[in-house]
Amino acid sequence: MSAVQGATGPGSTMKALRFDRHGGPEVLRWDDVPVPEPGPGELLVEVRAFAVNWADLLERAGAYPGAPAPPYVTGHDVTGVVVGAGPDTDGPPPGTRVFGVIPRGGAAAQYLAAPAAQLYPVPAALDDAQAAGAAGPYLTADAAIVTMGRLEKGEDVLIHAAAGAYGSACVQLCRAYGAGRVIATAGTDEKAEQVRRWGADLVVNYTESDFGEVVLDVTGGRGVPLVLESVGGAVLDRSLDCVAPGGRLVSVGASSGRGSSRLRLHTLFELGISVSGFTLGTWLRDHPELVGPSVARVLDLFEKRGAAPVVARVFPPSQVAAAHEFLAARRSVGRTVVVMDQA
Repeated sequence: MSAVQGATGPGSTMKALRFDRHGGPEVLRWDDVPVPEPGPGELLVEVRAFAVNWADLLERAGAYPGAPAPPYVTGHDVTGVVVGAGPDTDGPPPGTRVFGVIPRGGAAAQYLAAPAAQLYPVPAALDDAQAAGAAGPYLTADAAIVTMGRLEKGEDVLIHAAAGAYGSACVQLCRAYGAGRVIATAGTDEKAEQVRRWGADLVVNYTESDFGEVVLDVTGGRGVPLVLESVGGAVLDRSLDCVAPGGRLVSVGASSGRGSSRLRLHTLFELGISVSGFTLGTWLRDHPELVGPSVARVLDLFEKRGAAPVVARVFPPSQVAAAHEFLAARRSVGRTVVVMDQA
């Protein structure tokens, strides 16, 4: 991919990843578009890398609620270097490496204009591939565990899809925050072994065993105080049986594309549990005060090397369709990242 034409002056253009219709990875294309102009409170960032996540796949397929109509520049999780700022912007100076999650998208491009409040200095311990995929999973995991899940030290936790970006962050943070037994699920024996290396005490291969039976067996039929769920569908339904009385289930997504056939108001009455959910993008856009504590905790952990973002595979921009296919096939153990060509 060529460098930005004319740098960032008036009339300059850049390459940006867009699609003009919904469909499979084949609809993705790198278009020439104007370099964005940062508005008040915004930074202009030269993008070094961006992560591909499930939201990107669902947007491309036309299945993500609230997504704009195409064409538009896709991508949310990003890292890069500050090269400019809009009026009245209080943020890091030019030359600072930053990373973050941009709810409105636009990260899959050579340049990005985004609110300074949604970008954070990159800890020295992280390279570009790690930083690109760090903010979304780790801020979501921290908020699910601490803010919504109210984890107390010594409590057992069940983490689903633990080999993925969000799941791997949950395993590491639960370990760092003093959880008791960390029970996790994964789809292959190879993934299960990797999750154990990250700190899980017990990993269930859900293709071979009923995770619900395993959880109830190891907890003496009581279940766990906290379940971290991101799959939806049958996994969410079965997880309700795994929550101990008075426990909590936190849902942050539905990678299966399906909701619950079982969760009703009377279900909560019968089981005596709490079920909550949130999306990081909504909090970043509308309730940044809820994200601030998570940012502080996660940055501190990265600085102290108490957690390390897991990168499954790095793709060049020319293979972005393959990156989407790789994630959709559930082959990733950690984050799928596209590293931009450097001029």
